Amino acid sequence: MSSGAAQSAAPEPSTPEPSAPEPSAPEPLAAGTGRQIMDEDLARLPGPRRHLDVLETDLRAGRSCVWYFPDPLVESGRADFFVRELTHRLEAVVPVPGVVSLADRRAGPASLPAQRTPVTESYAPRTDTEHGRDTDRGGGTDTDHGWDTDTDHEWDTDPSDDPYGSLLNQLVAPGGTTRTGVAPAAPTPAAALEERLAKELGVTGDPVEALAEQASAGQAPPVVVVRCWDETSPEEAARLLRVAQATFHEAGLPGRAWPRFLLTARTDDLPRATLGSQGHAAVHWWWRVWTRLDTEVLMAWHSRPGTADAAGTLFHRVTDAVVAEVCGPDIDRALALRDTWDGGGLGTLRRALGRVLPGHPVGSAGAAPPGRLSTAHASAPGAEIHDAWARGAVDSWDGRIHSTHSHSLLDPTSQELRVLVCHAQNRVLLPLIEEARAALIRLVPGLLRKQLFTLRDFREKARSQHWRNAEDATVPDLEELELGGLSHAAYMLALTTAQRHRLRTLHTARNTLSHRAPLDHDALVVLTEVLTTDWAAG
Repeated sequence: MSSGAAQSAAPEPSTPEPSAPEPSAPEPLAAGTGRQIMDEDLARLPGPRRHLDVLETDLRAGRSCVWYFPDPLVESGRADFFVRELTHRLEAVVPVPGVVSLADRRAGPASLPAQRTPVTESYAPRTDTEHGRDTDRGGGTDTDHGWDTDTDHEWDTDPSDDPYGSLLNQLVAPGGTTRTGVAPAAPTPAAALEERLAKELGVTGDPVEALAEQASAGQAPPVVVVRCWDETSPEEAARLLRVAQATFHEAGLPGRAWPRFLLTARTDDLPRATLGSQGHAAVHWWWRVWTRLDTEVLMAWHSRPGTADAAGTLFHRVTDAVVAEVCGPDIDRALALRDTWDGGGLGTLRRALGRVLPGHPVGSAGAAPPGRLSTAHASAPGAEIHDAWARGAVDSWDGRIHSTHSHSLLDPTSQELRVLVCHAQNRVLLPLIEEARAALIRLVPGLLRKQLFTLRDFREKARSQHWRNAEDATVPDLEELELGGLSHAAYMLALTTAQRHRLRTLHTARNTLSHRAPLDHDALVVLTEVLTTDWAAG
C-alpha cells in the first residue's frame, strides 16, 4: 500500500464519513407502563457479565476471537453496545471504522455502499498473487513482505490512490465519448479493510506486517476490533484474520504477544465455511447467555410499586416466576408482562402475553424447537436450529431450547402455557410446602391425643397409602410422613379449625402440583396465606 493510498482512505473535508467507528447505543426498549430496560442494566446482569468475562479472558491470553450474534441483536444496535462493553475492559483497542452505518443496516441492502471494485482494466488494483504474496501463507516464501518493489508498474495503481482522480474521472472528450484512459464517473468506492486498518495504526504499508513488527519490538499487543456487520465483503475480514494468524506464527511471536483480532459478526457476515473453525481463534456465540437468574434479578431491580403483606409478597414471587418461565430468553418482555398481567388464570395470562409480544414475524412459523439436552448445553446452536437462532427465534435457556418470542403460547388449544405455569409454581411452592410439612411434624408429639393414641398408632395410621395395606410394611419414622398421611390421621391430633384447614390446603395443593396441573388464582391466593401463617398461630 502506498502513502497515497493511506491519504486517499481519508475523505475530503466536505465528504462525510460512511459510518462512525462507535455506533450510538440503541434507544431503550419499553418494558411496561412507565418502565424501560436500559442496556446498562443488562450489562450488569449475571449472564452477560459472565459471557463478557470469557471473551476478556481469551483476548488477554493472546487469542483472537470471533463473536457471533443473532440478527435482531445487531439490527437493534444492542450488539454494538455489548462490543463496547467488552472493549472498555481492555487496553490498546483499535476499532476499525466500518463502511455501513446502523441506519444503513436498518434501511436494508438498497442503502448499503457499493463494494470496492475495479473501474477499468488498466486501473484494476493489484491482487496479492501479482505481488507474489501467498494470502493463506500456505507455501512458498515472501521475502519482500508481499509488496512489489518493481517501479515499472507506476501506472498499475488504483485510481483512488490519485487525489485528483475524482476530478479526472469527470473529464469527457468532445463528442460525448469517454476520455481515453480515464474511468467514467462513478461513486467513490469504500476503502478496503486493510487500508482502513493501516490508517488507524498510522502506517503506510501492510498493517499486519506492521503489527508483527511492533509486537517483535516489545510493544503491548493491541486488540483490533472489526465489526463485520459494518463491512460489505464477507471475505475481507476472514482473510485478514487468516493472514494475521499466519504472519504472527511465522514471526515466531509467543502466544501472549500476538496482536489480537476481535471479529464481531452475524452468520452471514463471514463465509459460511468458516463458522466455528477459525483456526487459533476462539469462536463465541451469543448462546446460553440469558438465564433465569437474569430475569429474576432484573425484576428485583424494578420492584413493584406499593407495599404488600407476607402473603401478597409470596403471591408476587410466584407470578414473577411464571413471567420468567414464560418469557425465557425474551428478557425485554419480562417487565412488560409482569406489569400487564394481574396474576389471574391462564386466560388472562394469555391475553396479557398477546399484548406485550411483538408482531408475529413473517415466515417465522414452524415446528416447535427441539428439546435435546445436548443441543441446549452445547457451546453453539446446532445445525438443526442454526437458522432459527440467526433470525432470533430460539435460544438456549435453563437447559433447554426455548422460543425467544413464544407466539405459540397464544394458541388456546395448546397445553404449552399450562405446563410452563405449572413448572414455575412448582419451583417456588413445593419447597415451601415441604417446609410447612416439616414444621407440622415437629409439633405432632405435642398435639397428639395421648389419652387415646400412642405415637406409634399415629405413625401407622399416617403412613402413605402405598404401604397402608401391605402386611410386611415397616412403621415409618415421623419425619417420613407425607401430607396425605398426615391428613388421614389428623383426627388423632388436637388441631384447631384453622390448622385443619391449613393441612387440607397444603395436601390439596401438593397433589395438584404433583399431577402437573397449575393452581388457579383463588387456590394460589389461599395457599400463599396458609404458607405465610405459622402453625402455632392456631
